[in-house]
Amino acid sequence: MFSDERIQQLNADRLGDPELKPELVQKVTRLISLAKSRGFSLVVTQGFRSIAEQNRLYALGRTKPGKIVTNARGGQSNHNKGTAVDVAFVVNGEVTWNDSLYAKLGPWAAAVGLKWGGNWKHFKDKPHLEL
Repeated sequence: MFSDERIQQLNADRLGDPELKPELVQKVTRLISLAKSRGFSLVVTQGFRSIAEQNRLYALGRTKPGKIVTNARGGQSNHNKGTAVDVAFVVNGEVTWNDSLYAKLGPWAAAVGLKWGGNWKHFKDKPHLEL
């Protein structure tokens, strides 16, 4: 269960990672505030990723069981450069992956100067935001 306080703490912890670029942190913070002003809660689910973690995710659905979640190998992802985060909507204290909610991220991302993975042509990554 995610309370408002827990969401704020998780966001502060994850956006406080020194590997994340300050410009990204500022823009994501603005996006979270914009979502809140519209009645929505967002939690940062992931920011910086090591190359090993990226390679582990890349293996999912390929050489390891699971669903393909990324097309980027270690070193190719903006998460490895500290210029990307993933976010999730929280509704009634629970994370949701409801597509209709994620459609809201595109305009909000553009409003704060971020690129949204949901606009990608070949591999739509709706929780993804980057510089």
